[in-house]
Amino acid sequence: ADGGQILSGSRALKRSDPGLSQDVWDQATVPLSVPANGIIFAYVFIAPENLPQSIMLQFYKSGWLHRAVWGNYEVIPWGAANTAERVAMGPLPESGKWIRLEVDIQKIGLHPGDLLTGFATTQFGGTVYWDKVGVTGTSDPTHDPQRSFAVWWKQTAGKDTPGLPADVTAIAKAGPDSNPDAKAREQLLAYYVRAVCVDTLPKFADLNSELTRLQTERNAIDNAIPSTFIYRDIAQPRESFVMLRGQYDKPGDKVEPEVPAILPSLKKGDAQLRATRLDLAQWLVSPEHPLTARVAVNRLWQQFFGTGFVKSSGDFGTQGELPSHPELLDWMAVHFRESGWDVKALVRMIVTSATFRQSSRVTSELYARDPENRLLARGSRLRLDAEQIRDNALFVSGLINLEIGGKGVKPYQPPNIWEPVGFVGSNTQFYKQDMGSALYRRSLYAFYKRTAPPPFMVNFDAPNREQSCTRRERSNTPLQALQLMNDVQHIEAARELARRMLTEGGESAAERIAFAYKAVLARKPDTQELELLNEQLGKHLARYQQSPDDATKLITQGQSKAPAELAAPELAAYTLVASTILNLDETLTRN
Repeated sequence: ADGGQILSGSRALKRSDPGLSQDVWDQATVPLSVPANGIIFAYVFIAPENLPQSIMLQFYKSGWLHRAVWGNYEVIPWGAANTAERVAMGPLPESGKWIRLEVDIQKIGLHPGDLLTGFATTQFGGTVYWDKVGVTGTSDPTHDPQRSFAVWWKQTAGKDTPGLPADVTAIAKAGPDSNPDAKAREQLLAYYVRAVCVDTLPKFADLNSELTRLQTERNAIDNAIPSTFIYRDIAQPRESFVMLRGQYDKPGDKVEPEVPAILPSLKKGDAQLRATRLDLAQWLVSPEHPLTARVAVNRLWQQFFGTGFVKSSGDFGTQGELPSHPELLDWMAVHFRESGWDVKALVRMIVTSATFRQSSRVTSELYARDPENRLLARGSRLRLDAEQIRDNALFVSGLINLEIGGKGVKPYQPPNIWEPVGFVGSNTQFYKQDMGSALYRRSLYAFYKRTAPPPFMVNFDAPNREQSCTRRERSNTPLQALQLMNDVQHIEAARELARRMLTEGGESAAERIAFAYKAVLARKPDTQELELLNEQLGKHLARYQQSPDDATKLITQGQSKAPAELAAPELAAYTLVASTILNLDETLTRN
């Protein structure tokens, strides 16, 4: 209010409002210390022509928990009723003149030494002027903890004082009678001068403000760093017992961590203590351990040959199968361990071996002798895994996004698969397909909802991840053929491969078909294949020249755009040829 109702100076605070409103000041860099025998006061002028229903004073200590109300007690509902959070002070002050409001600090839950950093003037309706908010009281430096270091330290003894830095917490709690050394006392005194003493606080206001800002900035950086839980052994491990007949209240013999007696003994880091998880980890990779390296080698061999040396790769026990090549398995396991568990080197050794590079061709005699190829007399034939089939199509088409790391992506998927099994309010209740380059990331990054996994993975026998899977089964179903011929991702990949055939493959149809064979199968087509595909191309081209709308529908599948400079009928015809090549048994099978 300037030129209106003013108690002192040149301005006062005026607010006129039909409902609940307030003015807040909470920017104190130096808090107001509540004195002994404190009385908080404020001056108020209520316009007689527009009376409020209620007015309120609020004060901030560690929250807005200290309020005094004049007038209608219920109309401003903030704070718990009949507590220091909302204290009834009586009727509205007289209107038409300045009235001094006074509140005893204890009545609203404040005590000497409390630090106030904000206040608010609140009203419900009416026109109200406010001026001169303050506090009166007495201060005896010899007994005031905010002016006497000795008094403050004595008060903190034996207590946990909120806000104290870690380096002085123990000193303050020990109290002055603990006779700390001079350095410790200086640390505590420095904190008191900087953060407690009301006479020195103003001199540190800017520094404290900057410190708060930097701490907030540091905390924000810390919170932005991803973290995860880790295991840590407790200092004193709990005792464990064999429970008699499984009853929790009938402990039998005391037991400690150990391994089955049939396996090599567990070596402890400290013979006087019980075994730890580190001891177990070192035991697992020790030279004496018979299983870890063998199981790892067998799993990798299985990945490249379809079947491991031990066919039951998840069971090396008495119920599992015996290895087909026990000496080779032993040698590779020892080599793997002595190489420092170098997986990359082991993979290189497998894929460059003469065994892996054999032809898959088989004679009827050899097939009769060894139908499952357990003796490895020929190269293994196995259908690619679900991820490999999709990634291969994306790679040869040029669509693939090889970015490493990041969150899971949501590629093309038929509608309404998540919704029937989605919980209300869940962040996976609805499937929202990604757009742009995320659609073409490797299948490794496909988001996996266990109750509704991606159909392109399930159709090709990918596990549902609800339990451990040591070996994938391989099936052949009509759904697989339907997916490879009609799925949006595969049609889009075929169109992009067709684009490459037209722009990179040469001028003639034969050259373009040969280009696709080289990109997909790493070989040239034979005469019969070239003749069949050339005939197919001619039929498709004739059809789409007569039905250009059908051609447009085909080449507009997917989010990526077909090049405008290529004629739709020609691109569509080559798309179907490319789809045929991507659907060949040789494309989908590792020979």
